[in-house]
Amino acid sequence: MALNVHPCQVNSGTTITGPGQRSDAVGVLTTPLIYIVAATDTFTANGVACNPGDESLFLGNNPLVVSGDVTSATVGTIFYYIA
Repeated sequence: MALNVHPCQVNSGTTITGPGQRSDAVGVLTTPLIYIVAATDTFTANGVACNPGDESLFLGNNPLVVSGDVTSATVGTIFYYIA
């Protein structure tokens, strides 16, 4: 099993902006996604309000895949990576 080579980040604002498109060495465009692995407060992703309630939301090896922006978050409460 391969190790996750994407460093985890913590949100520093109330919005995590989708990364847009990337181009590789031969010009092929790809659209990276946001993968949320844990959250400790409410946020909105994929148009759905997510509320972990009194418990923290830990998704670990099954992250929440977000195809756009994450909004309505509290600073420092979402742990994610972009791939």
